[in-house]
This record gives sequence, structure tokens and C-alpha cells, in this order.
Amino acid sequence: MPTLQFSKKDLEGLVGKKFTQTQLEDALLFVKGEVDKVEGDRITLDVKETNRPDLWSVEGVARELRARLGREKGIPKAKFGKPLVEVIVDQKSTTARACASAAVIKNAKITPEFLEQIIQLQEKIAQTFGRKRKEVALGLYEFDKITPPIYYKGFSPNEKRFKPLDFEQELSLEEILEKHQKGKEYGHLLRGEKKYPLWIDSKEEILSLPPIINSEKTGRVTLATKNVFIEATGNKQELVDTAVMVMALAFAERGAQVHQVKIKYGKKTIITPRLENKKISL
Repeated sequence: MPTLQFSKKDLEGLVGKKFTQTQLEDALLFVKGEVDKVEGDRITLDVKETNRPDLWSVEGVARELRARLGREKGIPKAKFGKPLVEVIVDQKSTTARACASAAVIKNAKITPEFLEQIIQLQEKIAQTFGRKRKEVALGLYEFDKITPPIYYKGFSPNEKRFKPLDFEQELSLEEILEKHQKGKEYGHLLRGEKKYPLWIDSKEEILSLPPIINSEKTGRVTLATKNVFIEATGNKQELVDTAVMVMALAFAERGAQVHQVKIKYGKKTIITPRLENKKISL
């Protein structure tokens, strides 16, 4: 079960309501949440809802509580800006993790509380919804350090080198699997493939080796970050689209502007993220 940590004051600010401890515990039942620990302003929450990744951050919890408490009515709405960039998927070389989804975030205000939630949500999506990165891995980058269009394509294990996150030297893709901590942990998801997938921009700057690790140059979001590129890769379009949508909506809750991205699979083009209503017959 996902376990979340967040600031009570931060949640109250997002909901627009202050809670006593009893009121908060009662309200959190709407997200199937049980308060595990309270340490001053810090809340540790066990969320029993495993089918709703949108509830695995304080932004999603706040969105749900606003509706349940009558502060907002109707289906939640989000306005997405027109696509700013294209992602070109090389279908011939990306036989591993062939599906991609993306979004661009503009004018984000990343506070310490929000940065904690971004990291937490990314990890929860990858570990739980993404089945330990097998089905979905999610990456965030400094968009201002990227030169579009952005490519998602495969390379042989020793064809490219880059400096992975928290590493001081460049490594080949194969060396990353052997030497980097994340490569040792998740390398089995790529081993045996003739081509390893890379996110790479138009200036040949490598963004990441999914689902293993981002690059040191572009793959770190900080308090100074204003514009963000979000991507997800996996084996099913629906799942990677959901991952990007959940993360993008967390930024939208904080007042950032979400822009869609054109994902080009050869002659086929899709737009992500997409927020669509569905009709269900009962």
C-alpha cells in the first residue's frame, strides 16, 4: 500500500480549509487513508486505494477532499496549452519499452514541500502503478536545458555514453547497468535487448536511459527549476499516458501551466496528456 508523507499546512493550503486532527482523520477516509503517524506538522498516511495513482501525493489528496467536502463541484477540469514540442519515436529501434508519453510544464513554482511531493509521487508511480518500473517509468527534466524536437530511440549497449545522475564520470549504457546503483537494481529490465532506449534531444544531448537513470546534466529538478519536461515509457500506451497525466495534474494544482506534446509514431501522431471524460452505463 502506498505510504505518503506531507505537511498538514501544505494540505490545508491546497484544500482551502484548516482541520483539527480529528477532522483531518475523518476527511482522509475519503481517500481510503489512515493516519499512521503525526510528528508536528508532518503527516504519514497509509493509502489503501491502489487503483488511484492520482491520490498518491498531497496534490491529489487535496483535489479529492475539495470535492468530497463540497468546496468544488463537478468533474475536475484542467486546461492544457497547445503542444510546444514534438517527440519522435523511432519504432524500428525502440522494441524495448515501445510506448512513450510526455508533457511540458511552464512557470512552475517549486517549493520545498512541492519538490518532496514530486519525488515521492514519481517513486510511487514507478514502484506501485509501474510494477517496479517494469510497466511504467517516469522521468522529469530541466526543460530549458533541452533542445527540441526530442527523440525516443534505441542504441546498442556500447554505442552511446553519458554521465548518469549522481555520477562523476561518463559511462556507456552497458556500464551504467553494471556500475550505477540504479543499473544494478533495474538492469534486468533491459538486459538481453539488442537496443537500449534513450531520450535524446536534437543536439544529441542524452536525457536518460529509461527505466534506469536520468542524466546528470538535464535530469534533475530543483527549487530553481521553472520549466519541466515530463516523460513516461513502458509497454502500454494507456499506462504511460496515465502516469504523465497524474504528474502533470500535480503541477497544475500548484498553478503551473501544462502544455501538451505531440508524440509521433511514424505516420501516426497522438497528443498527450489528454483529459477525457467517459460515459459509463450502470
